Amino acid sequence: MFQKSVSQRLLLPTIFLFASWIFSLPLLAQDDDTPVFTFRNSIVNITGDLYRASNGAWHAIFLATEEGIILVDPLNTAFAEWLKVQLDERFDVPVRYVIYSHSHFDHAAGAGVFADTATIVAHERVVMNMDGRFPHMPGDMIERNNNGVIDREEIMIPTTTDPGICGMFDGWFEQMDQDSDGIMTPAELQADILPPNLTYSDRMSLTLGGKTIELMHPGKNHGDDMTAVLFPDERVVFASDMIADALVRDDIRSIPSACGPLDGTPIDEWIRSYEAVAALDFDIFAGGHGGIFSKEDISHPIQFLRDLKAAVQEGLANGLTLEEMQEQIMLEEYSDWAYYDRLRPKTIDAAYRNLTLFRY
Repeated sequence: MFQKSVSQRLLLPTIFLFASWIFSLPLLAQDDDTPVFTFRNSIVNITGDLYRASNGAWHAIFLATEEGIILVDPLNTAFAEWLKVQLDERFDVPVRYVIYSHSHFDHAAGAGVFADTATIVAHERVVMNMDGRFPHMPGDMIERNNNGVIDREEIMIPTTTDPGICGMFDGWFEQMDQDSDGIMTPAELQADILPPNLTYSDRMSLTLGGKTIELMHPGKNHGDDMTAVLFPDERVVFASDMIADALVRDDIRSIPSACGPLDGTPIDEWIRSYEAVAALDFDIFAGGHGGIFSKEDISHPIQFLRDLKAAVQEGLANGLTLEEMQEQIMLEEYSDWAYYDRLRPKTIDAAYRNLTLFRY
């Protein structure tokens, strides 16, 4: 390990509290439907020289080598500034690569903090999502009136419909509308996101300090520009907002948020992308949300999507209405999963709309 001293290694991870817009995103506690807010920053060792850096329920990952650091996801500018101080103090080597797991603003913002030393790497579709047009966005925050900008209703419709699950939070639009003109442009949304310097299409390898990591585009799911990162020596995979979404905590068995028609991606592509990650050679899944899970653990969300698709397809074949499906499709084997009571009907609705929109 490349920490500065034995005494520093023995210190508990630094905890730092500060206010930032990302903290205001409500997350549901798993034991009830009460929104909770997280503020803690931390760094914990996963294995060897691989670490997880966390901003509450949002996680980055970084590999420390003698020649520098490879960081996946800066998360947001305030967190990146805090992290840079920690990395300088603990490792005394610069960040050489910043990799985006995808282009969404709650994971990709803040790379500018490391821009003086780092190359920013991402899937090629990240460039498309930063070309000035309405970008791909999470949480059913979609272009609803085709005017090319982000209107308040495009944020508030999913926020009001599924508070704490989809959309953002009351006041977020005003906070991001920098010139207070009542619309948010893609440039305002992505003001803290730097375009990548280096892109790839399917797979890419990066080597630094004798360590090689593998980048893979698993396909579309929560976003259309996703990257999974394999750390072969450590046998660890990182991916964000797929397999474990923002609602997941220490148990991966959590009904997915399923905003809109599954973020506008065919459910078969979700399943294929999850399977692509599962096919990699690893032991530990340390993602952008949730706990640190085993390879066996990630089979659960894959099987859930398969079962959800099969049940809703059967309902469609039998001529059931959405309301009848929500009454009859109980998914009993998942009744002990987090958010089952609240999100089971919503997830069926999302799958119904997805399978209706994308014919198989």
